[in-house]
Amino acid sequence: MLRLIAAFRFGKAILLIAAGIAILKIAGIPDWVTRFPRAMSFLEKLEDPHYRHLLAPAMFAYATLFLVEGIGLWMEKVWAEYLTIIATASFLPFEIYEAMKRVTALRLTILVLNAAILIYLIWRVRKKI
Repeated sequence: MLRLIAAFRFGKAILLIAAGIAILKIAGIPDWVTRFPRAMSFLEKLEDPHYRHLLAPAMFAYATLFLVEGIGLWMEKVWAEYLTIIATASFLPFEIYEAMKRVTALRLTILVLNAAILIYLIWRVRKKI
């Protein structure tokens, strides 16, 4: 199960990296890449160049967090379980707010997956105690 969660984290990291590159317009990234962050409300002001210099580094930082979580979970490290619990729990209120603000299938799916991951990891960590 940890490797499945790690794969989910890797997938999110890849999407965020691709979206960060698209923001910077370094490469000809397809339009579907920018739909993911827009759907998650990260880039409602994507067209405003004043925000681009802030959003791309934030997306790369967020992707780095997902990569660290994914690698640690893939290697079945306990610290990665705690890191994922803390990160997921801290972002969940924002995801709930965004999902309530504008309901989309993508937002609800990611919210449900993250909530399930959080519950599973808390159960797993508590079982070890």
